[in-house]
Amino acid sequence: MRRVADGKALRSGASDDELVAMIRRAVAGKQWGHEMHKPGFRPPDRPMSAIGG
Repeated sequence: MRRVADGKALRSGASDDELVAMIRRAVAGKQWGHEMHKPGFRPPDRPMSAIGG
């Protein structure tokens, strides 16, 4: 996903379909719920806005 975030895919002339495919792959690879559903999950001491979420 970094390629979209830093603009390299955009500057290299990636098509809209290529960008959509890159975003879908990145989202599909993310873990569900940040593992909040697993036993023993401990939330961070700081709110998500303080850790970049």
